[in-house]
Amino acid sequence: MQLGFVCTLIFSLAVIPVFGTTIAPNLGGAYSFGLLGDTISDTGTSLVVGMVGARTKITGFSPGTATGTVFPAPSDPTVVAAYNNFVLAFNQSFSDTTTPPTQSITDLTMNRTFLGNNVFSFPLTDVISTANINLTFDAQSDSSEVFIIKTARDLTVNGPLTFTLKNGAQANNIFWIVGRNATISSGGGAVTFDGTILAGSSFTMSANPGGSGTLAGTINGCVFAETANTLAGQTIVNGCSPSAVVVGPGVSGVPEPGSSGLAALGCLLGALGLKKLRSVHKTE
Repeated sequence: MQLGFVCTLIFSLAVIPVFGTTIAPNLGGAYSFGLLGDTISDTGTSLVVGMVGARTKITGFSPGTATGTVFPAPSDPTVVAAYNNFVLAFNQSFSDTTTPPTQSITDLTMNRTFLGNNVFSFPLTDVISTANINLTFDAQSDSSEVFIIKTARDLTVNGPLTFTLKNGAQANNIFWIVGRNATISSGGGAVTFDGTILAGSSFTMSANPGGSGTLAGTINGCVFAETANTLAGQTIVNGCSPSAVVVGPGVSGVPEPGSSGLAALGCLLGALGLKKLRSVHKTE
């Protein structure tokens, strides 16, 4: 009786953390694409880690390069399937189906701190950042914690800013869900931006003074846009790097069980063993 009570309690405790975890957008086949959209235009010698694909039109690759396949447009079946995966992930995240907001952030006009396993939204329809601010992402000593930042319409990064990844925070666990247009403007200095961008309309990396051959920015994540992806200056897109719960492109893995999970597993095995033992006694 006591063993049964303890195991019931452990099973209950083992499932509690699941409901307190922010779920990352399920990108499916889009995960292996560093740059993906309906159209893609690159006027600089950009570099993309991962594959590159556009549903209808792609220009600028080359001179732009990728570590993975650059698919010809239009209508390559691999690209179309990945694009549909991205749109589904965007719609679910933007509509709060899988990512209801847990925190409100006023704006990006001053230094901000984001705590992991939260979904942040803005009261503003359009969000414009101020140059030279610092955004701190604190994973609270758990490198698997996810950060989701959502804007109702446009997100404009207006000039260089810095990112501080603290207590195990990882860029591949940061997701920017932009309702309409995402724009990164260098403002005279190359911008380094952490996180994957999912834009409901377009993404634009503006050129740096000096022309399309000058580094405009580095994005430590993937870039997905439902309409146009425009790299007006040389851009480095580092792609979606693996996280603790991803075992391959678009394939979600199972986190290693914690102590409560192991205890629950022990109870399950113990219960099966006890049942077997009782069965043996009955046959004697």
